[in-house]
Amino acid sequence: YLIWKDPWMTVSRDTYVSRTLALFGLQTLPGSADARYPEIPLEGSWLRDVELVLLSSEPYRFREKHLDEIKDTLKKPAYLIDGEMTSWYGPRAIACLRYLADFSSSIT
Repeated sequence: YLIWKDPWMTVSRDTYVSRTLALFGLQTLPGSADARYPEIPLEGSWLRDVELVLLSSEPYRFREKHLDEIKDTLKKPAYLIDGEMTSWYGPRAIACLRYLADFSSSIT
């Protein structure tokens, strides 16, 4: 689950995003991190555990062109995901669960 580019950043497992994704069988990497939003390299041995990459629409606005970049670089499936649905807790929580149920069933 990538949230930023230059540097590439993700979410730690101790975040609302990661815990919500886990409800639908989507585990974020790395498995542990000191920072809530760690920088990650797009190379290295940790990538062998990556099955697919989700590119969030926020805070960085990933687009279709970024999908191609990630697919070419990592040789992994990549999908755009609605960052408002996955990270805006509170009033969007119920809609998020419906969204992730549909999303996760469409990619697996």
